[in-house]
Amino acid sequence: LTRFGEDERQEGRPTLSGKDLLVATFRQMKKKKQILIIPLTFWSGIEQGFFGADFTAGFVTCAYGVHIVGRVLIVFGICDALASIGFGFIIKKVGRVPIFILGACINVLVIIIMLSWTPTSSAVGVVYLLAALWGMADAIWQTQINALYGVLFASDEEAAFSNYRLWESMGFLLAFITQASGVCVLPKLILAIFLLAFAMVGYLLLELMERKEARSSHTN
Repeated sequence: LTRFGEDERQEGRPTLSGKDLLVATFRQMKKKKQILIIPLTFWSGIEQGFFGADFTAGFVTCAYGVHIVGRVLIVFGICDALASIGFGFIIKKVGRVPIFILGACINVLVIIIMLSWTPTSSAVGVVYLLAALWGMADAIWQTQINALYGVLFASDEEAAFSNYRLWESMGFLLAFITQASGVCVLPKLILAIFLLAFAMVGYLLLELMERKEARSSHTN
């Protein structure tokens, strides 16, 4: 990264030790913006863990066999990659909020389908469609949450991204613990809807806070 000026960018910034970074991570949690974005970060881990653990097991392996899992993951990965590139251009035109709302709507749509749909041998294409849609939503969460952290906490990147990884990992942990504990898919789908709704409320409040700060700075 030296070629791209990374060394120059880091000049003047103190290097945090492991202990200092741990303290800074917990201090970061006291900030209002960090508190508001934690639920969305947690959701990012939940949705990845749910797809990797519950969707592939409950809707693919049990219904159509383990040999279908690889193909479903390929569809997911391709759509995730293409959407990551596409949304990077779209967000410049429409802004952050519509893209985040779109990601939430896609996830809600897929969850509603999973709640109401019963897999049959003639409907194997549905799992590919669901995987494609989930991949598109995942592309939004993985790229745009990262970008949002960089915008919000430009002066505290180490502590902020440490929080990002912490809460994302906690989401992963919850998803895989419930799967390993034998919790049924139905209550997890319902829980996912509530967690997503809570995460979006926090995100929208954060955007309102950002706009108020921007207006006050322009006024002054």
